[in-house]
Amino acid sequence: NEGNEFVRTKDYKSALASYEQAITLWGDSVDAATVYAAADCARRVKSNDTAIKYYQKSEALEYKGDFCAFYIADIMKDQNKESEMEAVLIAGIEKYGDGKPVQLMKKSLVSYYLKQGLDPYNEASKILATTATAKPEEYAAITGKANEKFAEARPFIEKALTYDAANENATKMMSEIVSRLGK
Repeated sequence: NEGNEFVRTKDYKSALASYEQAITLWGDSVDAATVYAAADCARRVKSNDTAIKYYQKSEALEYKGDFCAFYIADIMKDQNKESEMEAVLIAGIEKYGDGKPVQLMKKSLVSYYLKQGLDPYNEASKILATTATAKPEEYAAITGKANEKFAEARPFIEKALTYDAANENATKMMSEIVSRLGK
Protein backbone atom coordinates (compact mmCIF):
# COMPACT_ATOMS: atom_id res chain seq x y z
CA ASN A 1 0.00 0.00 0.00
CA GLU A 2 2.86 2.35 0.79
CA GLY A 3 4.32 1.80 -2.69
CA ASN A 4 0.95 2.45 -4.28
CA GLU A 5 0.64 5.73 -2.37
CA PHE A 6 4.07 6.83 -3.60
CA VAL A 7 3.00 6.01 -7.17
CA ARG A 8 -0.11 8.16 -6.75
CA THR A 9 2.14 11.09 -5.78
CA LYS A 10 4.57 10.20 -8.60
CA ASP A 11 7.43 9.53 -6.19
CA TYR A 12 8.64 6.53 -8.17
CA LYS A 13 11.98 6.21 -6.38
CA SER A 14 10.26 5.80 -3.00
CA ALA A 15 7.65 3.52 -4.55
CA LEU A 16 10.39 1.29 -5.95
CA ALA A 17 12.04 1.07 -2.53
CA SER A 18 8.71 0.08 -0.96
CA TYR A 19 7.97 -2.53 -3.61
CA GLU A 20 11.46 -4.00 -3.34
CA GLN A 21 11.06 -4.25 0.43
CA ALA A 22 7.76 -6.09 -0.08
CA ILE A 23 9.32 -8.42 -2.65
CA THR A 24 12.12 -9.27 -0.22
CA LEU A 25 9.72 -9.81 2.69
CA TRP A 26 7.22 -11.93 0.77
CA GLY A 27 9.80 -13.98 -1.13
CA ASP A 28 8.25 -16.61 -3.37
CA SER A 29 4.73 -15.69 -2.27
CA VAL A 30 4.99 -12.17 -3.71
CA ASP A 31 2.13 -11.29 -6.02
CA ALA A 32 2.96 -10.62 -9.64
CA ALA A 33 1.32 -7.17 -9.61
CA THR A 34 3.85 -5.98 -7.03
CA VAL A 35 6.73 -7.26 -9.12
CA TYR A 36 5.32 -5.51 -12.19
CA ALA A 37 4.83 -2.28 -10.22
CA ALA A 38 8.46 -2.45 -9.08
CA ALA A 39 9.56 -2.90 -12.69
CA ASP A 40 7.49 0.05 -13.81
CA CYS A 41 8.88 2.31 -11.09
CA ALA A 42 12.45 1.22 -11.84
CA ARG A 43 11.90 2.06 -15.52
CA ARG A 44 10.55 5.48 -14.64
CA VAL A 45 13.61 6.32 -12.52
CA LYS A 46 15.93 4.91 -15.23
CA SER A 47 17.20 2.06 -13.06
CA ASN A 48 17.35 -0.06 -16.19
CA ASP A 49 18.95 -3.27 -14.89
CA THR A 50 16.48 -3.37 -12.00
CA ALA A 51 13.57 -2.71 -14.34
CA ILE A 52 14.63 -5.53 -16.67
CA LYS A 53 15.05 -7.91 -13.72
CA TYR A 54 11.55 -7.23 -12.44
CA TYR A 55 9.94 -7.22 -15.89
CA GLN A 56 11.51 -10.62 -16.54
CA LYS A 57 10.23 -11.89 -13.21
CA SER A 58 6.76 -10.50 -13.89
CA GLU A 59 6.76 -12.14 -17.31
CA ALA A 60 7.84 -15.44 -15.72
CA LEU A 61 4.89 -15.07 -13.33
CA GLU A 62 2.70 -14.63 -16.43
CA TYR A 63 1.64 -11.14 -15.46
CA LYS A 64 1.40 -8.62 -18.30
CA GLY A 65 4.06 -10.50 -20.22
CA ASP A 66 3.35 -8.63 -23.45
CA PHE A 67 3.92 -5.26 -21.75
CA CYS A 68 7.01 -6.66 -20.00
CA ALA A 69 8.55 -7.75 -23.30
CA PHE A 70 7.84 -4.36 -24.87
CA TYR A 71 9.36 -2.42 -21.97
CA ILE A 72 12.42 -4.69 -21.82
CA ALA A 73 13.02 -4.07 -25.52
CA ASP A 74 12.47 -0.34 -25.07
CA ILE A 75 15.07 -0.23 -22.29
CA MET A 76 17.50 -2.17 -24.46
CA LYS A 77 16.97 0.33 -27.26
CA ASP A 78 17.84 3.15 -24.86
CA GLN A 79 20.98 1.23 -23.88
CA ASN A 80 21.97 0.83 -27.58
CA LYS A 81 21.62 -2.94 -27.31
CA GLU A 82 19.86 -3.16 -30.63
CA SER A 83 20.46 -6.83 -31.44
CA GLU A 84 19.14 -7.83 -28.00
CA MET A 85 16.19 -5.47 -28.48
CA GLU A 86 15.43 -7.05 -31.84
CA ALA A 87 15.50 -10.57 -30.34
CA VAL A 88 13.17 -9.58 -27.47
CA LEU A 89 10.72 -7.92 -29.87
CA ILE A 90 10.62 -10.88 -32.26
CA ALA A 91 10.15 -13.34 -29.38
CA GLY A 92 7.43 -11.14 -27.86
CA ILE A 93 5.55 -10.88 -31.13
CA GLU A 94 5.72 -14.65 -31.62
CA LYS A 95 4.71 -15.40 -28.03
CA TYR A 96 1.93 -12.86 -27.51
CA GLY A 97 0.47 -12.66 -31.01
CA ASP A 98 -1.82 -9.66 -30.78
CA GLY A 99 -2.91 -6.72 -28.69
CA LYS A 100 -1.69 -3.19 -28.16
CA PRO A 101 1.75 -4.14 -26.76
CA VAL A 102 2.37 -6.42 -29.74
CA GLN A 103 1.42 -3.61 -32.12
CA LEU A 104 3.94 -1.39 -30.28
CA MET A 105 6.56 -4.14 -30.63
CA LYS A 106 5.93 -4.35 -34.37
CA LYS A 107 6.15 -0.59 -34.69
CA SER A 108 9.48 -0.61 -32.84
CA LEU A 109 10.82 -3.33 -35.11
CA VAL A 110 9.73 -1.49 -38.25
CA SER A 111 11.44 1.69 -37.02
CA TYR A 112 14.59 -0.27 -36.22
CA TYR A 113 14.68 -1.98 -39.61
CA LEU A 114 13.98 1.25 -41.50
CA LYS A 115 16.78 2.96 -39.58
CA GLN A 116 19.15 0.10 -40.43
CA GLY A 117 18.22 0.19 -44.11
CA LEU A 118 18.18 3.96 -44.46
CA ASP A 119 21.93 4.55 -44.38
CA PRO A 120 22.84 2.25 -47.28
CA TYR A 121 19.70 3.36 -49.16
CA ASN A 122 20.67 7.03 -48.83
CA GLU A 123 24.25 6.22 -49.82
CA ALA A 124 22.94 4.53 -52.95
CA SER A 125 20.88 7.59 -53.79
CA LYS A 126 23.88 9.88 -53.34
CA ILE A 127 26.00 7.66 -55.54
CA LEU A 128 23.33 7.70 -58.23
CA ALA A 129 23.17 11.49 -58.09
CA THR A 130 26.76 11.62 -59.30
CA THR A 131 25.70 10.16 -62.66
CA ALA A 132 24.38 13.59 -63.63
CA THR A 133 27.92 14.91 -63.98
CA ALA A 134 29.68 11.64 -64.81
CA LYS A 135 31.18 10.68 -68.12
CA PRO A 136 29.18 8.08 -70.05
CA GLU A 137 31.88 5.46 -69.57
CA GLU A 138 31.62 5.92 -65.76
CA TYR A 139 27.86 5.32 -65.65
CA ALA A 140 28.01 1.51 -65.30
CA ALA A 141 30.55 1.61 -62.47
CA ILE A 142 28.56 4.25 -60.60
CA THR A 143 25.25 2.41 -60.91
CA GLY A 144 27.02 -0.80 -59.88
CA LYS A 145 28.22 0.83 -56.64
CA ALA A 146 24.75 2.24 -56.01
CA ASN A 147 23.18 -1.17 -56.57
CA GLU A 148 25.54 -2.69 -54.00
CA LYS A 149 24.21 -0.21 -51.44
CA PHE A 150 20.61 -0.89 -52.46
CA ALA A 151 21.35 -4.60 -51.96
CA GLU A 152 22.63 -3.81 -48.44
CA ALA A 153 19.42 -1.97 -47.63
CA ARG A 154 17.09 -4.59 -49.08
CA PRO A 155 16.99 -7.17 -46.24
CA PHE A 156 16.16 -4.49 -43.68
CA ILE A 157 13.37 -3.04 -45.79
CA GLU A 158 11.99 -6.54 -46.42
CA LYS A 159 11.95 -7.17 -42.66
CA ALA A 160 10.17 -3.86 -42.06
CA LEU A 161 7.52 -4.84 -44.59
CA THR A 162 7.11 -8.21 -42.86
CA TYR A 163 5.82 -6.40 -39.78
CA ASP A 164 4.03 -3.55 -41.57
CA ALA A 165 3.23 -4.32 -45.19
CA ALA A 166 1.48 -0.98 -45.62
CA ASN A 167 4.34 1.16 -44.31
CA GLU A 168 4.61 4.00 -46.80
CA ASN A 169 8.33 4.66 -46.39
CA ALA A 170 9.28 1.00 -46.61
CA THR A 171 7.01 0.51 -49.63
CA LYS A 172 8.61 3.44 -51.49
CA MET A 173 12.10 2.27 -50.64
CA MET A 174 11.36 -1.29 -51.72
CA SER A 175 9.85 -0.05 -54.96
CA GLU A 176 13.08 1.79 -55.78
CA ILE A 177 15.19 -1.21 -54.76
CA VAL A 178 13.15 -3.57 -56.92
CA SER A 179 13.33 -1.17 -59.87
CA ARG A 180 17.14 -1.20 -59.53
CA LEU A 181 17.79 -4.80 -58.61
CA GLY A 182 14.71 -6.70 -59.69
CA LYS A 183 12.76 -9.09 -57.52
